[in-house]
Amino acid sequence: MKTIAIMNNKGGVGKTVTAINLADILVRDYHKRVVLADCDGQVNLTRFFLPEFDPEFGCTVADVLTGMNEPCWRVNLMGIRPGLDLLPGSPALYDLDLIAIRDGLRDTGALRRFREAVEEDGETDFFIFDCPPGYTLSSVSALLAADEVVVPLVIDGFSFFGMMDMKAQLESLRRAAPEIAGVLVLQWRNSEVVKQGVELVREMGLPMFGTAIRRTEKVPESTFERQPIVLYSPGSAAAQDYRRWVKEYLGGEL
Repeated sequence: MKTIAIMNNKGGVGKTVTAINLADILVRDYHKRVVLADCDGQVNLTRFFLPEFDPEFGCTVADVLTGMNEPCWRVNLMGIRPGLDLLPGSPALYDLDLIAIRDGLRDTGALRRFREAVEEDGETDFFIFDCPPGYTLSSVSALLAADEVVVPLVIDGFSFFGMMDMKAQLESLRRAAPEIAGVLVLQWRNSEVVKQGVELVREMGLPMFGTAIRRTEKVPESTFERQPIVLYSPGSAAAQDYRRWVKEYLGGEL
């Protein structure tokens, strides 16, 4: 089982959209079994799939972090469709961050142990964490549980700062931190500033995916319709690009 954290310290760069479409393509095109975990208190990932979900009546990432989840890992998940399950998020994650600030970090190994239980049963191929911006209790726990990190990046200065901050934080975690699998450029367009930005990433020595996701209005439209881009607009540039990227990420695996 491969465990992936989708992370950038900058918000609004497409982390959740990338998590959604990575999971969807893995299930739809490659027939993989995927677990998604919503580690963001904004719960955009959860609302995308389960707009009526009430954290009072289901397990969430916050419950796993506080040890309030059920002992059997599968009981804690919400089935989205065959092959795809979700560990929902909750605004309670914000409360945990306040407690962590006041009293110090709690158990940052809880998500790792949950992931290990999933892996041990051999029923899942990919476990994907959709992380919030910044180093929160849930994002640190997800990073410590992950094998590698995918860094979505929109070419602007603020996103670069977030990316570089994250790189420095990962290096500070040293042996416990996952490797950066690659920077994934989103909202790519054929302009000089984007080309210069891509070259700057390469000069920084960060691993970078050869595939970029082209800019198209179909992506924000798909979030309103709560559909993965391959289902909402299969012929769009972004749908084609996400499929190419997943194929690249899997090393051409079919």
